[in-house]
Amino acid sequence: MDKTIVEFSEQDVIRVEAIVMDADAAEALRFIKEVVKPKLRAKTAAALDPTKSTGIMT
Repeated sequence: MDKTIVEFSEQDVIRVEAIVMDADAAEALRFIKEVVKPKLRAKTAAALDPTKSTGIMT
């Protein structure tokens, strides 16, 4: 698999810093689901074959 570069807004970076400072596992998972997952899907959507399953349950 190729490397994927994901860009974060300044607000996202501040949120990550707060998560790390608080050691907040629940917020970290929420950030991944709300921010990281959609960005990854947007970056990789063109490379996916719509006729094949990714194995990811949504």
